[in-house]
Amino acid sequence: MVLIGAVGGYLTYTTHVEPGTTTETREVSSWQSSGAFSHQATVVNGTTAFSEGTVLRNRSVYFREVSPTLDGTFTYAYEAQEGDLTTETTVLLRYRAVESSDDGNGTMYWEVTRPVAQERTEALGPTERASVPFSTNASAAIDQAQRIDAEHGNTPGQLDIAVIARVDVSGTRNGQRVDTTNTYRLPIVPGESVYRVTDPGVVTASGSQTEQVTVPVEYGLLRRAGGPLALSLAVGALLGLLYARHTGRLVVSEAERRWADYRAARSEFDDWITSGRLPSGTGERPAITVETLEGLVDVAIDTNNRVIEHLSGEEYVVFVDDRLYRYEPPADPATDDDRPESDSDEQDALADRAEPETVDPSQVQANHTERDAPTDD
Repeated sequence: MVLIGAVGGYLTYTTHVEPGTTTETREVSSWQSSGAFSHQATVVNGTTAFSEGTVLRNRSVYFREVSPTLDGTFTYAYEAQEGDLTTETTVLLRYRAVESSDDGNGTMYWEVTRPVAQERTEALGPTERASVPFSTNASAAIDQAQRIDAEHGNTPGQLDIAVIARVDVSGTRNGQRVDTTNTYRLPIVPGESVYRVTDPGVVTASGSQTEQVTVPVEYGLLRRAGGPLALSLAVGALLGLLYARHTGRLVVSEAERRWADYRAARSEFDDWITSGRLPSGTGERPAITVETLEGLVDVAIDTNNRVIEHLSGEEYVVFVDDRLYRYEPPADPATDDDRPESDSDEQDALADRAEPETVDPSQVQANHTERDAPTDD
């Protein structure tokens, strides 16, 4: 109870009085930037399907002869709690011949870039947009890339044509200094009579600012309730034990000790004890009273005899020649005082009605030698 109380007190104190502190990482701000292309091509050579002047918007495929010029707009924006950014966006047209490999280490044979548009935006706030329009003749760009590759002997690489938007960002965002460059790519894939635009959609990047804070430790319900409960139970149990000791309820009387010793010996030496009815002339023999049942069993072991228990359980004897050794067990303190006299008379009557074999002292030795009794080494 003291140990349980100590554990319960410790849990209660460290949970409710001094729970301690821990360091947590908390997000104090976050941001997200995005870049996206929009594009279109105007029909300059009308056909049955598309009349001249028709604007084809955000298509994956355009016609090299019908709508060779690709017009577009690149838009940059960001979201944050607060910010003041300056963006300088440069749109380039990049030609190159590359050869890919399974291990991811491809080969670039040549690369050529030329500027298409450039624009600077200052004091760009959250949710505001910086847009840069651009225009390029995609059909002419394909022809130019093929001529450059022919200058290098028609390399084994694949022609790669793309509109590149490079955004240099500087300023402050959520109170943090920003100085970075983001690059966005709009591929143009050449075909025989068409060119394909592989639009990546909205490309986003995000981040957050964190700080270390010290907060009290929070414990679960089991510890919050278990500590006080264990402490209360332990204190209650200790008070109960102190009260029981003070009032004498825990004191073991001498009669209870003698009864406990007797019952332990009776169980231990059961193999040496035989129940039976004592002859009527037993009281005329010289008798020696033994203090303990264990001592009487020692007599039986030393003389190679049996211990005879009277059916009433009120006497144990050992017959040794013309002498009698006897032991009278103590009364059961739990029932002796409360047992009615009629119960004792009824037990005696039941013992008288039993028909066990009467033990003749002269036969005790013979009966013992016929039984495989324990021996005293």
